[in-house]
Amino acid sequence: MLNSLVSFLVALGILVFIHEWGHYAVARYCGVQVMRFSVGFGRPLFRWVSRKTGVEWVVSWIPLGGYVRMLDERDPESLTGAQAVDLDRAFNRKPVGHRFAIVLAGPVANLLLAGFLYALLNYSQPGGVATTVASPSPGSFAEQMGLRAQDRIQSVNGQSTPNWGEVSWALLKAKLFSQGLVLTIERNGSVISLQAPSNAPLPGDIGPTLNRDLGLMPFERKVLVGSVAQGSPAEKAGFQRQDQLLTVDHVPVQSAAQFTRLIQDRPAREVQIELIRGNETITVTATPEAVASNGPGGTNTKAMIGRLGLGIGGQPDWVEHPRNALSAIQSGFGRMVEVSVFSLAALVKMIMGELSVEHLSGPVSIAAAAGESSSLGILPFIAFLAMVSVSLGVLNLLPIPLLDGGHLMYYLAEIVRGKPVSEQVQMWGQKIGMTVIALLTSVALFNDIHRLL
Repeated sequence: MLNSLVSFLVALGILVFIHEWGHYAVARYCGVQVMRFSVGFGRPLFRWVSRKTGVEWVVSWIPLGGYVRMLDERDPESLTGAQAVDLDRAFNRKPVGHRFAIVLAGPVANLLLAGFLYALLNYSQPGGVATTVASPSPGSFAEQMGLRAQDRIQSVNGQSTPNWGEVSWALLKAKLFSQGLVLTIERNGSVISLQAPSNAPLPGDIGPTLNRDLGLMPFERKVLVGSVAQGSPAEKAGFQRQDQLLTVDHVPVQSAAQFTRLIQDRPAREVQIELIRGNETITVTATPEAVASNGPGGTNTKAMIGRLGLGIGGQPDWVEHPRNALSAIQSGFGRMVEVSVFSLAALVKMIMGELSVEHLSGPVSIAAAAGESSSLGILPFIAFLAMVSVSLGVLNLLPIPLLDGGHLMYYLAEIVRGKPVSEQVQMWGQKIGMTVIALLTSVALFNDIHRLL
């Protein structure tokens, strides 16, 4: 819990600072007088005034956001304080193009940060899990397409897939955009194409389990026991750490996910598991306990599955494809654009009712993800930062009053009309914006509570 909270606050502090720095830097460039730069809201915990610029730098005790207060005749608080006021440098007196650029700079800063973070990840991880496929789940979508064990996926819907991460990303895009599925694979030295039926939607839900829902998992050369739960059927059967799992009822084990599925399919049934322990190959007899689980897709339909109490992990093949700094930057910013489009498309589909609003996450879920990613190491935490930074940038560009995108909408109208939008229209827009934001926040918090329960 503490790790999740600290990780969440660190991530939020970084993303808010970058967002507000975008507003601040462009405002200063455009000659606007900045009065305060605050990370957080409410009572200040830390305050420092720059002698050079006169800007008050503040860290406040409510960390859910931040703001840059600029000199503005419509804001009485900006007209008072330690700084001398120069109305020629007021935000409201600047040309509409300057105001547009200042507001746009916040979301753009988040998107640029994400691009550089993705570039850093590409440069720091010049490789990934190989795209060799494990034996597809019986009856799964992958098996119906004709995939076989040891097939190597070269592309998904024409997109090159040098590692398994790219396969997963391409499958998510195919699912979101209802593109169908065409796989180019290498099998026994020949390149062939496998195509799903045109009227067959991809099963599963958008998320990290999509690969498994499709029955598509990477081949793993070794599947090892990492832990044995105390008092579990696995402990009673005599399993030990570092046992290498070979077969379940004579079915070869090709991945940790496949082994888990084989055990789940055998609740309260005796199974024969062949394994290597040290230099010896032995067979262990065990009976998975039957436990209740939600049905497919998280439905409330209860099903009985088998569980041994083993913690297992696989050792997949690894491929190297080193990048230089330039290619890493190009790839990183390309991924930022892709994730931005993906996020925007997901929001549109939620509004149209084509995608469940259960995918909306609130601060509790985000904090949990922050803690989980930070516990895995610095690179997973950077990947988390990049993803949330894109989400923050895209969200703030939505044409909702109170958000940056709402202000940009007013400035576009001013450019077209040749005069500002009336205060009455802006006031009604604020009410609508507050309602929309309150609704989105309520749905996200409800989803958080539902996941906890």
